[in-house]
Amino acid sequence: MTIGCGHDSGRPVTDGHATPVHGDPEAQPAGDRGDAQGRGESADVVQERKIKYGIDLITLYDTELWGISDFNQFYDNTVIKPEAFWDKALDILGASGIDGIEITFGPGHWQNALTRYGSAEKFKDAVAERGLEVCSGFFTGLVLDGDWRDEAQQKKLYADVADYADFLRAAGCSIMIAGLPIRTTWNADPPTFIDHDYVRRLSDVLNRMGYIAAQRGVNLSIHPETHAVLWLRRDIDLFLACTDPIYVNFCPDTAHITTGGSNPSEIFKDHHTRIEITHWKDAKSGVPRRQVLDDGVFKSHHRFFARVGLGEVDWPQWVRTLRDHNFEGWAIVELDAASNPPATIAGAKEFIETSLTPIYS
Repeated sequence: MTIGCGHDSGRPVTDGHATPVHGDPEAQPAGDRGDAQGRGESADVVQERKIKYGIDLITLYDTELWGISDFNQFYDNTVIKPEAFWDKALDILGASGIDGIEITFGPGHWQNALTRYGSAEKFKDAVAERGLEVCSGFFTGLVLDGDWRDEAQQKKLYADVADYADFLRAAGCSIMIAGLPIRTTWNADPPTFIDHDYVRRLSDVLNRMGYIAAQRGVNLSIHPETHAVLWLRRDIDLFLACTDPIYVNFCPDTAHITTGGSNPSEIFKDHHTRIEITHWKDAKSGVPRRQVLDDGVFKSHHRFFARVGLGEVDWPQWVRTLRDHNFEGWAIVELDAASNPPATIAGAKEFIETSLTPIYS
């Protein structure tokens, strides 16, 4: 499916309330399209598209689909055996007509893919057999694996980044996306302030992570998350001012930026030189800035997310902004824990192709 420290920075130099959004006068129906073969497109035509579409595997984390009782079980890499997860997941995505996949946490973790297929190269082959490619890998070490300020934990982070980057590169992928830590609850004692000192220290770690990935031919992008230390507009500006643009890129997420009260298009305009991959998800208003941030925080966000086209993101504006800045790269279409993932993906695909692709084209 297709279509500086601060603002003057470039990319790394190594080697992309549920009411439908109103239509756009530039958009005309594009008609039904399937995957490249279904459209009669050659591989060369697919390669020429400026935007290619991928799906983050979190979109498949539907408890009913996998026969588990609670979403939080997906944070356990062993909740579904690799043999049971990967073939089924790739078959679903291969039939969806999208271009690529983003690896993530839980059963979709890269180490589970390694267990199932034996090597990154064989995993790449299994993905390619479904007409897909590995477009990116999401890294959760800063989110799920302990306090990044601990020296021993930092060493583990750097080792994990190195191993992950080696796997991604061998699987034909050059993009790693890193989530950042969740804030502490607002009334915690003592509080944690996301101030210049905090951002400077974490940026040092991110720069080192980016350097390690770049040595292996992989670009690191940081990703905003609701209630994370990278969420609000000022967070984004601070972290992009303090990270080195030679080593650290930015992956804007339309939903998380929206829940933080900002306009994704405006943020894209200001930071477009550091963007080679984007996350597309819709959002609804009403996320409280002050709430208890515990083990259930990610699950609590699900009610504020929606399939592309069914929330409050101004999608025509977003696509015009990407077009006007000549964006070329990946758009990762996702919805955390979508119910009936195949239908969700099909609905997003239809909306994009009929309402958005004509704008970019």
